[in-house]
Amino acid sequence: MNNNHETQNNHEDQNDQDDLIYDLLNNFKNIDLNKKKSFITSIPLHKRIIILRKIAHWKDLDNAQKRCNITKGANLYAFEYLKQHLCEFVRISDVQEYCNKRTKEVTGKPLGDPPRAFEILRKDKLPLEWDEIIRGKNKYVKYNSLRKNHINAYIINNHIHKNESFDKNTILQQMEYYNYKCAITGIPEENGKLAADHFIPKEKGGLSIIDNCVIINKILNEKKNKKMPINWFCESLLTNFMNICKKVGILDQCKKELITFIQDFI
Repeated sequence: MNNNHETQNNHEDQNDQDDLIYDLLNNFKNIDLNKKKSFITSIPLHKRIIILRKIAHWKDLDNAQKRCNITKGANLYAFEYLKQHLCEFVRISDVQEYCNKRTKEVTGKPLGDPPRAFEILRKDKLPLEWDEIIRGKNKYVKYNSLRKNHINAYIINNHIHKNESFDKNTILQQMEYYNYKCAITGIPEENGKLAADHFIPKEKGGLSIIDNCVIINKILNEKKNKKMPINWFCESLLTNFMNICKKVGILDQCKKELITFIQDFI
């Protein structure tokens, strides 16, 4: 009996916390000083920390939504769901199911491709801003804008100690330009670490300027080393590609199409 009573009290406490969070979020400027003092004096420290973390996470989500200019569609409902589960990892399939349900409620029709919309949001619009965990066959995510800062710091720290290196702002600007993906392969950072590459090597006269700063996969950066781009490309990537074409019997066709592509490229 006592356990049921404690469970009920915990549930009521959680509801009170949630009400207070949304009250603070929506009306903080209008809340009188006595209520703000009450928040500090009447709520235990550990609960205040939980509440403030949820408020910070809500504001983080709200800023991300505004940056992406999301005002309708599947991802509007995705943010709606995330704001209902502050500071929690959410299962991707649950987000997609919620988006589909909300779309039916509003339009009367099911959502066309909810998985694709949420994946575009995570991978292309807000890259490297999600913590991910796998449990069994399910992937869970939590929005975390600070994650990108840690990755930026890692790439900068790995480069900045080198002689005649790019400055911090140049690297950050190019990371944004290439959307945190390898400029050559298109593979995102979470599938392989990135590096700021002197495309024309310093040893061949390349300067540490923004036009010569290219974000590529760290392994490619190490293999390219001091070689000129065209030499490295022909000796490694192109040679490997042509050997595959030769092996499967399409070498002549590939040569013709490559020549045409190069001649037509503007």
